[in-house]
Amino acid sequence: MMPVGMPRVRFSFQQHIVPPLFGVGVMIIMYGLLNFQAFESQARYYVAQFNPPTQPVTTSHSIAVDPNLSQLIVPGISVKAPVIYESSTNNNNIEYDLRSGIVHYGSTALPGQKGNVVIFGHSSGLTWAPGNYKFIFTLLDKLQAGQQITLDYKGTSYVYIVTDSQVVAPTDMKILDSVGGRSELTLVTCTPVGTSRNRLAVHATQLYPDPAANQPFKQANSTAPSQLPGN
Repeated sequence: MMPVGMPRVRFSFQQHIVPPLFGVGVMIIMYGLLNFQAFESQARYYVAQFNPPTQPVTTSHSIAVDPNLSQLIVPGISVKAPVIYESSTNNNNIEYDLRSGIVHYGSTALPGQKGNVVIFGHSSGLTWAPGNYKFIFTLLDKLQAGQQITLDYKGTSYVYIVTDSQVVAPTDMKILDSVGGRSELTLVTCTPVGTSRNRLAVHATQLYPDPAANQPFKQANSTAPSQLPGN
């Protein structure tokens, strides 16, 4: 029984339902605007699956490459981007360099060396933030074992084959290590897209040139950071 003197509360769709729905709608629109390029990349990827382009498999490394050209090519996800070779492992330096492309992690092997060549790239970013490569690795999780990655460095085209991928915590520095001194490539980005909660690492092994001819890699003594770069 309603207490005497208390007004009866009547349900009103316009008063009780419309304002929350409006708030949710605004949040969805804002999220969509902030991640529009990521959604666009996903849409283009799925459309391309109905008419996949012919991807020739490289069987030779006798391709002439501009010695001044440093770039990564990943046909499976339509990525072609310049690689910045950062000598530092300072995350602030790496974040700045990510405005201009993708970044080689300074404490890891270089192409043509025995070891793990580690390259970082953004999977998402604020629309108004500086840089043209904020969404370069948005589709990195779509890479599958057996697909090729090409890394052009100092006049040589290094070809790698994807072996597997893993999701790790930002503090898992083990993904920087090489396995048994093999010649490897690891591409790293933030995941899930739109967050920096974890890191996705895609691993690949060198196919061409013959990795047996690679030079030894000796890691310099430096203070290792406690967290991997991220958004």
